[in-house]
Amino acid sequence: MPFSRDDEWKAFETVRKNRDACISFLVKLAQRIEREWDDAPTRLGRLGLLRDALETLSTHTHADCRELAALAPRMLRDLNCDQRHFLNLALPIERKFSKGLVDHDFLVTTDDGGTGTGAAASTAQKQPLTLVLDHLRSAFNVGAIFRTADCLGISRLVLCGYTATPDDAQVQRTTMGAHAHVAWEWKKNTAAAVDELRAAGVPVVALETVEGAPLVDEYEWPSGCALLLGNERHGIDAALLRKCDAVVRLPALGVKNSMNVGVALGMCGHEILRQWRAKARRAAAAEGDGAPEKRARRDVDSG
Repeated sequence: MPFSRDDEWKAFETVRKNRDACISFLVKLAQRIEREWDDAPTRLGRLGLLRDALETLSTHTHADCRELAALAPRMLRDLNCDQRHFLNLALPIERKFSKGLVDHDFLVTTDDGGTGTGAAASTAQKQPLTLVLDHLRSAFNVGAIFRTADCLGISRLVLCGYTATPDDAQVQRTTMGAHAHVAWEWKKNTAAAVDELRAAGVPVVALETVEGAPLVDEYEWPSGCALLLGNERHGIDAALLRKCDAVVRLPALGVKNSMNVGVALGMCGHEILRQWRAKARRAAAAEGDGAPEKRARRDVDSG
């Protein structure tokens, strides 16, 4: 349907006073802008509509809507923005709209390893693996990744760009407290974070759907490395991939060639740990076979 500012503005005015309906309208408007990004006239028209709608919320009765009004002068002064800038604008709107999952209602069959006062840290088996998140859009995904990272024993998360941090309420709800047991830090620039890791001698491996890249189980994962995960929609920028020591991919046999970033971490992370455990077992077996008393016992038995 062709863009009609008058019709869409009337639709906004109809729902403006209701907090949930108003924010739902803004989310859907942002989604349409993203889908039609390559259509410049329509994009600019809807960006102007979004800016004007946000500006009217400065006197709204609900605090959430008043907070969103501040986005207009700060981020939409110039409608000729790039797509990444726009996504940065859309995130606060999406997070106001999203309610998240109520994970504590799910069935839990075992207790946690600790109480959060030190016991958990004593039972955690930290692995020499750092996780770098490049401009992740979904606070839910970030929270899920914290839970998976805690399960895998990942030692540290580096949250880059507009990736939500555990200061975000939805991240906290989704982590179910796991964020308290995984060290994390925020970096403004992903490329600088990758450079810093490599300068410290930490190899950085990107997980991306790049044709010709080895599968995660074909790659020999070095001990003490970092895994880079990219934006849910746009993936990892080519310039950033070139900074990495390696790029690997997950097998995808269906119609879609990618999967949820949190699911991808779980699959890749368990393969990394599988390789490291297998290597440790082989090393222990080799050391045991070489012990003097075992060699002597084998000599006696063979004699």
